[in-house]
Amino acid sequence: MDNHGAYRVVGAWTAGVFGITALGMLPLFVYHLDLSKLTFSSSVPLVAGLGIELTAYAPALAAIIVVALFRERHGIRRLLRPVLKWRVGITWFLVAAFGSTLVFIAADATRALLHTSVPNPWFRFPGLASMGFLVGALLAGAFGEEVGWRGLGQARLQTRVGALFAATIVGVVWTVWHLWPVVAPGGLDETTWTDAGLTLVRLAALSILFAWLYNSTGGSLLIVMIAHAGYDMGVNLVPGANGNHADPVLVVLLAVAALVVAAIMRPSLGYAPAPGGRSAS
Repeated sequence: MDNHGAYRVVGAWTAGVFGITALGMLPLFVYHLDLSKLTFSSSVPLVAGLGIELTAYAPALAAIIVVALFRERHGIRRLLRPVLKWRVGITWFLVAAFGSTLVFIAADATRALLHTSVPNPWFRFPGLASMGFLVGALLAGAFGEEVGWRGLGQARLQTRVGALFAATIVGVVWTVWHLWPVVAPGGLDETTWTDAGLTLVRLAALSILFAWLYNSTGGSLLIVMIAHAGYDMGVNLVPGANGNHADPVLVVLLAVAALVVAAIMRPSLGYAPAPGGRSAS
């Protein structure tokens, strides 16, 4: 596929992500549901709950639909096959699963050194049954995003503009999509400009780190799904690093980690073009 074709696919995918997200948000406006007052225990109409779930899977759904519409040869298979790519070495599984938790612990240690508040207890481990359910749910959620962010966005763009720039672009799209609650009823009450700025830096850094994992494992979506789920798992394991958008200590540490990886790996972030210059995805 030439450059213009690749850009058309990515452009159509991006439009699809936000189109599906808007569709999922629609019931919030129809039923006048205020996000600032909703909790996990709130009772909401079924269609609204399904709509919120739809937004969570928008990146992957848009990727599948766009690849199918463009009728690429073996397109769906090439998009989804990396989800099962597990022969990458145990080290990458460990980095993906526990790397974020280590960063969260480092953030708590930094807060302690700065004499700011650190939760007590600073680490909590859920029961085995809860942990099993949580891991399954997080991996399912990671599939809903990573097939889009890394499987299509990163894979297609890095063959044209380089891995580092591609990761930055994906990070910006990821940020705008993650801030969709701002335009929902009551959303502005929960988000400030500082939150938005920190979210941009946080997700741009994560996009670079996840692109490095993706490329260094030969395009394994399984590894970045585990990394994505590992980040969300760390939020549950380390209460102090709650992953919210207004945590400057955590954001700075993630940015430093991304800068170190970019400095060591250079703009390729471990990307090696397939023979003939064709993307692996």
